[in-house]
Amino acid sequence: MDAASDIDTRAKRTRPVRLATWTVSLACLTVAITAFLQLTLVDHFAIRHASDEAGLRLEQLSWQMRDALDRTLDQTARDVAVLSTLSEVRNARDPAGARRVLESFQHDFPDYAWIGIAKPDGRVLAATNGLLENRDVRARPWFHAGQLHVIAEDYHPATLLGSLLPRTPDPWRFVDVAGPIRDADGTLRGVLAIHLSWTWARSVAAELLTPALRGSGAEIIVVRNDGVVLLGPEDLLEKPIATESLRRAFDGDTGIVKERWPDGHTYMTGYSRTGRGRDRAGLRWAILVRQTESAALASARELEHRTRWLCVGLAAVLATLAALLARRIVEPLKVLSGAIEDLAHAPARGTPAAVPQVNSFREAQVLSKALRELVASERTHREALERMNAQLEDTVAARTAELQDMLMRDVLTGLPNRRALMQALPEALSRAARVERPCAVLFIDMDGFKQINDTRGHEEGDELLRRFGKRLRDGIRETDVAARLAGDEFVVVLELLKDAGDAEDKAHILLDQLSRPYVLPSGGVTVGVSIGVALQLPHEPQDTARLLARADQAMYEAKRKGKGRVALSSAGLERETS
Repeated sequence: MDAASDIDTRAKRTRPVRLATWTVSLACLTVAITAFLQLTLVDHFAIRHASDEAGLRLEQLSWQMRDALDRTLDQTARDVAVLSTLSEVRNARDPAGARRVLESFQHDFPDYAWIGIAKPDGRVLAATNGLLENRDVRARPWFHAGQLHVIAEDYHPATLLGSLLPRTPDPWRFVDVAGPIRDADGTLRGVLAIHLSWTWARSVAAELLTPALRGSGAEIIVVRNDGVVLLGPEDLLEKPIATESLRRAFDGDTGIVKERWPDGHTYMTGYSRTGRGRDRAGLRWAILVRQTESAALASARELEHRTRWLCVGLAAVLATLAALLARRIVEPLKVLSGAIEDLAHAPARGTPAAVPQVNSFREAQVLSKALRELVASERTHREALERMNAQLEDTVAARTAELQDMLMRDVLTGLPNRRALMQALPEALSRAARVERPCAVLFIDMDGFKQINDTRGHEEGDELLRRFGKRLRDGIRETDVAARLAGDEFVVVLELLKDAGDAEDKAHILLDQLSRPYVLPSGGVTVGVSIGVALQLPHEPQDTARLLARADQAMYEAKRKGKGRVALSSAGLERETS
């Protein structure tokens, strides 16, 4: 009996593990590994997606704030330029009349806290509400810089106006935009200045920060080029800061960076810079939009927490049913895992259809649906961002074309200016050489314009120039170019000519048209015209400066011969006709 007992004991000790145990153990291990890998992948995808989305949102806010500030400064600079050309401002001698114009303009733009006209001696001639009139402003930086061109002076406290303007909860702060007031002959008549209230920037920031963004801790910070905070949290106002995002913004970059601020918190910060280096009226401020990392990734952390518990619960259920459901459970998870990996490697091409809808069990179904919605949400945000970028590019292109057209047009007559002429003339010469047809330059000068300008006034003179320019433009073909050089000097480029006689005939036609009387508000007037013609033959070297000089000399030869005639420039001005 003892021997038999020993055999039974040894048999129990060496009994192999049952297949069901191995199956359950392997299934449990497989479920555990699969759940862990899936959780890791989902966490990685969700956190990266949330980080990218938060970064894009903060960077977009930075762009919007930058563009809003730039637009307002550009508009203010244009307002200064427009106001300085008004006759009521340019010829202002009565403070009351000029003040009415300025106050009417201020009524339409409440952010303009003060608009004033300073005479060349530094005394304020007229200003809105009469503030600072007869005060000496020579000590203000905008007065000296504004005598040369339209400029913007950076953010500063209210030195002279602080005690005169109505009291507000926040102290008055200004951005000054000023420009010269000149006569038609360029004589300085004074300086026009607009003090833009800093409440404008606070209002823009308040409009951009929706309640949801403020609730999640997003903050807009505007920093001057010396590192001093102009707009932002109370504890940073008018204090210097130094962060990586600030350095990158002043280097001209735009983007998003994760960094630690002096308060010890880690923030995601979107950054950009205003000004874009376009002109003197643009100020270079750094625009920072920050949000704590924990707030930016709160949704991802919540998703991570829920996904973790979902995987733990799913693993427990599958472990108890491993013997029967192992194959059914593993297969759909493998499919989802493969789809997620594909999306992780190529997120830009991901679509909801790339995530299969798994219906084998509830947890897999919920997981696949959540992933499809997550992919759909990402794609929607990406498409929305692409549309916004396309709209922004269209807006920038339209504004650039508008500014380019302004640079190439004479403000008074609407004709192309000297800059446009110097671009168009080489192209005309090249076309003439290609088609082997002559072209010609007509240098046109009005006879007696100065006398009319002096006797009837600059406004009548300007109106005469406008009508002269319109008649000149109407008298040429669409393929020809008419431009105003300066004062009463104009240039016409004639293309596709037959010979010198053709150029001479066209010049005589223009002479007759331009010499007819003009009807001005004060009565009719007749001015003479002297035209110098310089012919460019296809085989001749293309020298625009020499061609213009020849036409100019021919014009002076026409004046010397008695004015009101056409003179042709050839070898030594051999031909001249009246």
